[in-house]
Amino acid sequence: MLRTEPMTTTTTTKTDRHHFRSTLAVLVALVALAAALAMSFAAGGDAQAKKGKPPASTPGPVIAFTSYRDGNQEIYTMAADGSKQKNLTNNPASDFDAAVSPDGKKIAFTSNRDGLLNPEIYVMNADGSNQQRLTKDEAADTLPAWSPDGSKIAFTSSRDGNQEIYTMDAATGDTLENMTKNPARDAAPDWAPDGVTISFETNRDGNGEIYMMDSHGNLPYNLSRNPTVGDFGATYAPDPVDHWNRAFTRAVSTQDGSFNYEIYEMTYLGVTQTNLTKSAATETDPSYSPDGTKIAFTTDRDGNSNEEIYVMNRDGSSPKNLTNNAAGDYDPDWG
Repeated sequence: MLRTEPMTTTTTTKTDRHHFRSTLAVLVALVALAAALAMSFAAGGDAQAKKGKPPASTPGPVIAFTSYRDGNQEIYTMAADGSKQKNLTNNPASDFDAAVSPDGKKIAFTSNRDGLLNPEIYVMNADGSNQQRLTKDEAADTLPAWSPDGSKIAFTSSRDGNQEIYTMDAATGDTLENMTKNPARDAAPDWAPDGVTISFETNRDGNGEIYMMDSHGNLPYNLSRNPTVGDFGATYAPDPVDHWNRAFTRAVSTQDGSFNYEIYEMTYLGVTQTNLTKSAATETDPSYSPDGTKIAFTTDRDGNSNEEIYVMNRDGSSPKNLTNNAAGDYDPDWG
């Protein structure tokens, strides 16, 4: 379903929701890094076992999403099976673009509580407490994405007169760095699990494409190379074996001359690109489960006027409705 938001002139989401719905980097020491992490994890587990203590537990995975069920946009969370749905933000302003931190303890999000045309990046605890503003700029700052170690947040900002990808310190909002510095529109960043590269969407080739660059904006490389309407909102697979794979949204031409949105997955450097949903409905906003076996996404396939959060197997099979709500639920992020 195409949606018109109050901030359509300035705001985007992981699939460029507020725009498109209303209208190389080199692999650096991946094997060595994965091996080092594995050895470190194993050593830590052995040490704890020798002390007779179990490994420290972490919060169970949740899916954060945006819902209209309270009359405005709010950030909700739910369990992986759709249960325990809870409003975290409870604010009369619009709150959206939820991004769960790597350790599951915090959620970054966008809010327009500082002005309708001045969306800012906020962060809160995973239970909704301690909501704090990170960006402090009169331009639109949206679409937060955590670095794998949780120390930085990449986001989209229009503070340079057009949309660019910035990074900042996740705790303070300081140490800002413009990574794209391009006259085209660059938006919707997502950080690779190894912390070396960032994927983003851009129209620098005249249509929407998925690009990658290193974590300082160097070596931009076109991954999708698709001459049709556009590709949007790429997100990396989380597992270390194939995390170079990315799920994304593609506008697919239809027989009647219009187009439809589908969830695709691409392999390393975009060599293979596969349609996972193959539906007449609209599917957007893919997000992998922590173990990489499933993908949550937004769809209007139930035929009503609102969208729902679904989950499917990695190959597109066995789709299941998680939200089952008459209001619009969209943009899942699986922590």
